Amino acid sequence: MAEPSAPRSLARRLVTNTLHAASGRIVAIVLWLALTPAILRAIGPDGYAVWSFVFALTGYLNAFDLGLAAGTLRNVAAARSRDDHEDAGRYATLGALGYLALGVLWLAVTPLVQGPVLAFLRVPASVLPEASFAFVVGAAIFMLMGLTNVALSVAQGYDRFDLGNVVAMTSSVGQIVGILIALNRHLGLPGILVTTATAWAIAWITGLVLLRVHLPAFRWVGPAQAWSRARETFAFGGPMQVSRVLSVTHQQLDKVFISRWVQFAQVTPYDLALRAVTAASTFPQLLLLAVLPEASAMHADGRPERLAMLFERGTRWVLFASAIVVAALLAAADRIFVAWIGHADPAGALALRGLALAAAVALATGMGTSVARAIGRTDLEAEFAGVALLVHGALGIVLVPRMGLPGALVSIVTGNTVGASWFMWRLSGLLQWRRLPIVFKPLAVPTLAVALGSLAGVLLARTLPAATGAREWGVAIAVSGIAAVVVVVVTFATRYLTLAQVREVVLGRRAGG
Repeated sequence: MAEPSAPRSLARRLVTNTLHAASGRIVAIVLWLALTPAILRAIGPDGYAVWSFVFALTGYLNAFDLGLAAGTLRNVAAARSRDDHEDAGRYATLGALGYLALGVLWLAVTPLVQGPVLAFLRVPASVLPEASFAFVVGAAIFMLMGLTNVALSVAQGYDRFDLGNVVAMTSSVGQIVGILIALNRHLGLPGILVTTATAWAIAWITGLVLLRVHLPAFRWVGPAQAWSRARETFAFGGPMQVSRVLSVTHQQLDKVFISRWVQFAQVTPYDLALRAVTAASTFPQLLLLAVLPEASAMHADGRPERLAMLFERGTRWVLFASAIVVAALLAAADRIFVAWIGHADPAGALALRGLALAAAVALATGMGTSVARAIGRTDLEAEFAGVALLVHGALGIVLVPRMGLPGALVSIVTGNTVGASWFMWRLSGLLQWRRLPIVFKPLAVPTLAVALGSLAGVLLARTLPAATGAREWGVAIAVSGIAAVVVVVVTFATRYLTLAQVREVVLGRRAGG
């Protein structure tokens, strides 16, 4: 009698944990998008390009974290399922010590490499001081961000996503308040960077306090005890390390190409589009936040049939959410830029559409990536990133000098498509899944829905007059909305998803059949 109730409790637990994890990220997305125009006006296109490279820098630094945050989440969740709190403490302490060591290392290395890197990117002399300062502070932000993520991962590993949400909200709200202060006092890019680092420090301290108060069974341990888990942690994190380095390089590569072969200031419209797509893509990714600890526990308990069920059901929901987001972006790209930035930007709108397609391909592998991490096969993720980067880089070197931005977009979409196909082929073979019904057939309906939804949105956008301010936001929302409605209609009309499945997820009641 216990087994039939398991899917019901799993669905409720996934929904609850996802909502906790989602709220913090949603607040961060909304606030960041609202502040972006003000930041752009305050520091100008060149300064904003430097700001975008700060995010690229912290992304690269995070890529060299040996998979510490993800490894902490996975291993703490597995230890918690065994009721082994001391082992959970070993993994968590190792993660924190790892970020401290990497932070010190990067703070030492950064002054040595910043000169050649800034010269290669052809950063204008007018913003060189800010760019040099950004390199140093970016390394400090990486260390504080990593320590915060370890505390957050421990909370999520203990199934306390509510505590993790408090940590995430503290970081987001702290950054926004700090940036508002920096803008109000005209502190420029240095002020923005310092307040960002301060916000991460406050979030880390908050996480430590919450763990101590609300998880009394959890204990940090000494360095010697933590080191006993280094081999297992790095075996998991090593391939993930490679994967993240390749993934971040793949995501940020076009900024380097555009800066080097087009114009430094042209990085700004590309980064604005990337920021918008990344924010919008967060919503489908929210469905994956609670998957890794659950999948890790299933794998540790030897329940492959439950893992396959989780993948199959989760994939449909992720693809449905992705289709809504992608169709809305494709349809309303021009109107979004006018409403958001205050003026039309054809290059930005083009980048928004191209990057939305690239994101759609990557989102299609979201459940597969979570499952691969849960079973400890992070090498498959590294292969995915390596193939995508190889194709992207080879095409970009040829196309960007000749075509500019369109060449960059063709390169990244093609790279994502080839890499994702390779990854899903390898994963399905490893788990002995039937590729056509489990991996490839679920893509057909979302693809059709995106095509019809974006077409409907574009047709509506062409009939609505130009506007400004709040009225233009209304137009952008209307265009996005009609695209989303078409996606929903196609999804349920084809029974790709059913109302019974919606009730199962929302109410925790099993769907019939």
